[in-house]
Amino acid sequence: MIRRIFTLIGKDFRIFWADPVAVGLGFVVPAVMILVFGMIFSGSGEAMKELTVLAVNEDQGPAGARLLRDLNKLDEIEIYERLKSDTTRLDSVRIRQRVASGKNSAGLIVPRDFSEGLKKGEVRLFILEDPRDPFTAGVLSGMLQRQVFSTYPGLMPQAMMKSGMDTDSLRALAFGGDIRAAVEKNYGMDLPDSMPMGLSFPDNMILGKDPDSTGKTDSSTFSMDQAFTGMFKVKREAVVGKNTGNSGVAQSVAGLAVMFMLFAVGAIAASLLREMRYGTGSRLRVCGVSPGELLFSKYFYAVLLGGGQLIVMMLYGRVIFGLNIFAHPFALLLVIVCSSLVMSGVGLFIAAISRSEEQAVGFQITLILAMSAVGGAMFPSFMIPKVVRSFGAFTPVHWAMQGFLDVFWRAQGVSGILFECAVLTGMAALLVTISVLIFRKRLRTELG
Repeated sequence: MIRRIFTLIGKDFRIFWADPVAVGLGFVVPAVMILVFGMIFSGSGEAMKELTVLAVNEDQGPAGARLLRDLNKLDEIEIYERLKSDTTRLDSVRIRQRVASGKNSAGLIVPRDFSEGLKKGEVRLFILEDPRDPFTAGVLSGMLQRQVFSTYPGLMPQAMMKSGMDTDSLRALAFGGDIRAAVEKNYGMDLPDSMPMGLSFPDNMILGKDPDSTGKTDSSTFSMDQAFTGMFKVKREAVVGKNTGNSGVAQSVAGLAVMFMLFAVGAIAASLLREMRYGTGSRLRVCGVSPGELLFSKYFYAVLLGGGQLIVMMLYGRVIFGLNIFAHPFALLLVIVCSSLVMSGVGLFIAAISRSEEQAVGFQITLILAMSAVGGAMFPSFMIPKVVRSFGAFTPVHWAMQGFLDVFWRAQGVSGILFECAVLTGMAALLVTISVLIFRKRLRTELG
């Protein structure tokens, strides 16, 4: 009995290893996806180092240039006052245009009265942001709050005075700092910053107090929250997506629609190879159908199927989530058509390089999942490290997603998505040409 069981187990393993699709789905596809997702998320800890922000200094005093210089010294951020391809400095108009077009996620404007504001204890700055990428603007805002205390050490005492701390307490604080510096210098000791030197804060300032507490002390009029609020006059402005709804909805609908359209049109590879296996292709050849006619009939069938699927998914997004698909209908239709052309080209290419139906299914799953991950269909591109994004730019999924997001999120009309459509059309032409050259010779050989 045990021997028969082991014999049957061996039989099942032989069947498994003889099936390339089963082996691919069991080992190859997971390995590829682990590689892709590992590259994406292993770089998440380095995302801060890749943070780039465009900046313009309009300050009439010396303080603005000092802030940008000190920010650029940080490891976590890179400040660009010029584009790499341009020798002229950026201005607020160009920064706004680049953030609005999606070329950059955030911009920093140091206004004309920045130095004058510092004299009054106020940090006056403007952050231009694309809300689709909340990470960059949020980190920039946090870095600004941290850096100003280092660059302008007199800000905090000034803010304390404005918020109610009495002058004697401030003098004691400054005197305590002088004592600490003298002790460290003359005795070679590193004293902790928290060590009191002549100034003791009330317990309620250190431990906090209940909102309904009525007990007050002479120093309770000072509020650190008020000090920060009065000091940081940093305004954040969303320069894109103001009237286009939720960016997450646009990303989800477009991304999933593109990914599952790839699965639908990718089925043409298996369909074509199935017809060749069961003799349908030979019978069509007897009826006078040329290899080119057979190939292009499959291709345009996939184009119509994929386009129809995208239209239905967009309508579904409109009904369920209120996705605004009618703001620029002609631009949206153009992106749908170009996306269908190139994704169908992917399906035809899979058919050309596959030697069997099973092999086509394996190629289809691997390519579609990998392209969807690095191309921005599975999750927003700002979550993907720069190195991985550079690979994504070579995939049609990336350009299809850019086209859809230009329409939905950036409210671009036909003129605003022509570049993406041109890239998609070029990719489609390249894929179809390569596929036809490979497959026509193969069809003549196998079908006669």
